[in-house]
Amino acid sequence: MTTVPDSQPTPPAPAPQGDAAPRARSAARPVMAITAAGTLAMAGYEMVRSASASVFLAHHPAARLPEALMLVPLAMFAFTWLFSVALRRLGPARTFTATLLLSALVLTAAAAAVRRGIPGAPFLLYIFAQAYIVFIVEEVWAFINSLFVPAQGKRWNGVIIAVSTAGSVTGGILTGRLSVAIGSERIVWIAAGLTAAASLLGWLAFRLAGPRPTPPDRPPATLADHFAWDLLRTGPTIRRLAMIVVAAQSVAVLLDIAFHRALQAAVQLQDPRTALLGYFWSAVNLFALALQLGLCPFLLSRLPLRRIHGAIPLLFGLAAIGAVAFPVLPVLAVVFFITKTVDYSVFRAAKEVLYIPLSFTARYRAKMTVDALIYRSSKGVVSALLSISGRVFGFLPLRLYPLLVVFLCGAWNRFTRGLPEPPATTIDGRQ
Repeated sequence: MTTVPDSQPTPPAPAPQGDAAPRARSAARPVMAITAAGTLAMAGYEMVRSASASVFLAHHPAARLPEALMLVPLAMFAFTWLFSVALRRLGPARTFTATLLLSALVLTAAAAAVRRGIPGAPFLLYIFAQAYIVFIVEEVWAFINSLFVPAQGKRWNGVIIAVSTAGSVTGGILTGRLSVAIGSERIVWIAAGLTAAASLLGWLAFRLAGPRPTPPDRPPATLADHFAWDLLRTGPTIRRLAMIVVAAQSVAVLLDIAFHRALQAAVQLQDPRTALLGYFWSAVNLFALALQLGLCPFLLSRLPLRRIHGAIPLLFGLAAIGAVAFPVLPVLAVVFFITKTVDYSVFRAAKEVLYIPLSFTARYRAKMTVDALIYRSSKGVVSALLSISGRVFGFLPLRLYPLLVVFLCGAWNRFTRGLPEPPATTIDGRQ
């Protein structure tokens, strides 16, 4: 299916087919290096995710999780603007390095503040844990999407995600084994060290990629230009992706809050809860790893992306019906488990292929707006609505969360029907 690209320049004539193999070989080493960087960062994030959630629950009831998530959009807006400024002034390579090093510093400081009992530190740690990893992951994929063509993405995206998932599995296992012995705050310090180490591999990846042609990135003239809002209005792929991300993250936050509410009631001690979460996320990532290596290459090479994206919300909706009938921790954990494993494997791999043919502005600025700002802000908006509803109507029943998921999955499925199939040739001549 031929589509209008998400930036307006006419695609150049295809390069000779004989160029494909050398181009693939030239992309291999930098892609391996950036994947290794992402793997270390994801190992650290798995440690931070479990520790920050458990620390939050140790200081606040689970009912206050929506209040913390309400603040995430403000952080994401500021971070997205800072990323755009850094991208323009520093370029992608130094921006990536700065993102990793600054994240490591903030994690270290926030964990130290929690240990010293500084008020607000658990809130800060939880909010930053929600925000920082999104930028690291999306910068990794923006780099990969700038080297790959759609055929390479369909073949290798699942494998790349599988490698980074190995880091997530390792991080989850380490969290489960170490949290009771050394404490949740020290888990965060280890994660900060892994994040800082990832910056060295990121620097190597950009160096291996060599000098790149100056991308056709229009200098931001207004605040809206930093977020590429024009592409969200006019680009068919970016617009549909934004709607899908809103629906997907609304589903994610509903199941997240429901799962943690049930978990807090069942496991009340901080460090054992951190260990349980570490093992849970390790299992999620192990199962996702199997899907990434087995199912992703099979599906992406044989089915249109629109059909893959349309099937995902149908699966989630069917799973959520079980939690509506039985809103207890084991069932909620299974539903949450299913949605996260598919999210981390098939959904991510299929989504990233859609970005490959687009322009530099779409792959970097618009991608950050969709997959970072809108991605996390959707969780904040849904959390705000839940918090307001809780204050107005009182305690919200646990069954309500999966029930809302069922309705949202129907809307998500409709959004996928307008997704364009990516062309074989990219805007900047990669094929």
